[in-house]
Amino acid sequence: MKRIRICLLLCALVSSAICGAQNTMRFITYNLLQGMKRDSANGKPVFTDWVRKMKPDVLALQEVTGFTQAGLESMAAAYGHPYAVLLIEGEKYPVAITSKYPIINVRRVYDNMDRGFIVSEVAGYQTVVVHLTPFDYRKRQQEIALLLAEVNHLKMPGKWVLMGDFNTVSPQDSLAYQDGRLAEAYRRYEQKYAPILKLNKDRLDYSVIQRVLDNGFSDVLKLKNAAFHKTVHPKAFEPKTGPDIPSRIDFIFVSNALLKKVGNARVITDGFTDHYSDHYPVCLDLEK
Repeated sequence: MKRIRICLLLCALVSSAICGAQNTMRFITYNLLQGMKRDSANGKPVFTDWVRKMKPDVLALQEVTGFTQAGLESMAAAYGHPYAVLLIEGEKYPVAITSKYPIINVRRVYDNMDRGFIVSEVAGYQTVVVHLTPFDYRKRQQEIALLLAEVNHLKMPGKWVLMGDFNTVSPQDSLAYQDGRLAEAYRRYEQKYAPILKLNKDRLDYSVIQRVLDNGFSDVLKLKNAAFHKTVHPKAFEPKTGPDIPSRIDFIFVSNALLKKVGNARVITDGFTDHYSDHYPVCLDLEK
């Protein structure tokens, strides 16, 4: 009788775990560093193995360099995603999205963008995958205005997930940058690459992320983590001499309709992400 009770308890725990998995929707956004160039084998086997272990329902990708639509579909199928959309072939740093579920109502935007974005619908969620320019803050301001205009034009209320590499910092992390080291690094960049401006009136520019927040989106990482968690730089990309200058420039935002559905949000740091890209990925689990 005792064995039966134990078996029933184990079955209940397994069932609970399975149901929990079925009742969540996992989104991951990841900048791959020029098409995951550090995984140089055909089919990117190390990367695909990592994705299988992470089990995302939706994977937002930036810097999908060197991929064709067919190549993206093949790689996505290897980690269990039968649906995939590439922004454009032949560009150096296109974005892409792959999913377990059909990706419908796809809108690709690359005009007036340095790197572009994709708007689509996946399993009832309105998704945006974006990579803003890493260069001038004024161009980023233009790009985020274009993206938000596109979102507002679609007038689709409800479940929005906006994710990607924004190449800029958040006002919600301002305390992490008060030592001035990031601003000084940007000043050195400006001196080297004039007339590009990384700083806004010699200060860190928070306007891009502030505009996203002002448009009714919430930063999921800040909803669940008061502490600062960098997405740049992973361990393998920290400077060999001197301290790292960390920043958080990769984000997932959700609309107000999803605030109560945010179950877990984190920056993924592990043996793979420490070494295979110059960005850490961000993960969001939503309750269905």
